[in-house]
Amino acid sequence: IQNFNFGIQRQLASNLTLDVAYVGSKGTKLYGGVQLNTVDIFKNQFLQAFNTTRAGGDAPLFDAMLKGLNIPGAGVVNGTTLTGSAALRTFTSTRTFIANGSIGQLANFLNRSTSVTGKGGGFVRNSGLFPENFFVLNPQFQTVTLNSNPGSSTYHSLQLQVTKRLSKGFTNSTSYVWSRALGENDGDAAIDYRDPNNQRLNKAVLGFHRTHAFITNGTYELPFGPGRPLLSNAPGWVQRLVERWQFGGIANVTSGQPFSVTASVATIIPATSAASNVSTPNIVGDFPKNLGQVTKLSNGVTYFPGIQQIADPARGSVTTSNGLQGTFSNKAIADAQGNLLLVNPAPGQIGNMGLKWLEGPGLVRFDADLIKRVRITETKEFEFRLDAINILNHPVFGTPVPTGMSGADINAANFGRITTSTGERSFVVNARLNF
Repeated sequence: IQNFNFGIQRQLASNLTLDVAYVGSKGTKLYGGVQLNTVDIFKNQFLQAFNTTRAGGDAPLFDAMLKGLNIPGAGVVNGTTLTGSAALRTFTSTRTFIANGSIGQLANFLNRSTSVTGKGGGFVRNSGLFPENFFVLNPQFQTVTLNSNPGSSTYHSLQLQVTKRLSKGFTNSTSYVWSRALGENDGDAAIDYRDPNNQRLNKAVLGFHRTHAFITNGTYELPFGPGRPLLSNAPGWVQRLVERWQFGGIANVTSGQPFSVTASVATIIPATSAASNVSTPNIVGDFPKNLGQVTKLSNGVTYFPGIQQIADPARGSVTTSNGLQGTFSNKAIADAQGNLLLVNPAPGQIGNMGLKWLEGPGLVRFDADLIKRVRITETKEFEFRLDAINILNHPVFGTPVPTGMSGADINAANFGRITTSTGERSFVVNARLNF
């Protein structure tokens, strides 16, 4: 990690200072891992065979691979009365992959499934015409990770801070940070690259990135009691009652957490639970980064008001042969007028929307405290404290992430819905004896 900082400080008044700083860092050769056993669909003609089958044609590759196999619901593949493509369009375990364009899922199924043949990799090994590593480098292993130093990261920030030192009972510190944190991975776990042949596609803002952060905190000692502007000559019992009251507050306004809009189709490699290799949609209309806005509806909360979910127009390119088109379930996102905004990428294609393209709902929170101290003796005092957490009761909404997905999936029925919130208002009372 290389760190580079530069800052200047200016005294604005006897008790007021301004700090301006640039803070940056660069990580090179960061520890991590690369998955080597991802399926290949480009160098073995599998992509062409898949597209031919999806369009209603017959791919010789599937005839050769499945020859002689008795496919449930279809029959024995012989390449004439029943082709391999027709069998895959009929087979309940594969037809949905083909209809929706999930070529990575189909490749993974053919490479690992024991279905029909009763042995792992049986589809590939069936005819003896294909090498066992037709799809992956090391078919005898489920995963193979190369642990090395593939990672890199950058962080740049402008940091401003105004500090008011204690005077007349008041002190305050206010800071603002504009920053950008980029990298391939939030941690050091192995990365499933979206496209193993173009690892740069995983470069994105990191999960802990926050574009803007404004924080101010301060305390104020109320001006009552001995030596203070008000009630300094009041009777002793009154001075005891009104002296040494302190009010404090913290305000925090921060940008939301970055998140990915996803498309749950495995157009290159099978999607996993990792956020690193999820598919993203193609942007085909006006879908700006600042589109998100928390909007309360009669049946819940959405982050994308004024949009609608419609059938993906790619349905028209899926054949009706063997009832395949009826299995198609992909969705697209359109505006209120029906203009397309987001669609699923085609097989073999990476969506042009980057990872963590949008920022979720931001944080707005104000905490306050009230403290009263009563001196008992020279060495002992009683302290009463009341803390109000999120005193404005402003909810902190979660990101629109459907259950089990790594981002807001355009194919999910609840796309854009926010189902979680935290940050309810609470009060905490403390009493203590200081000595």
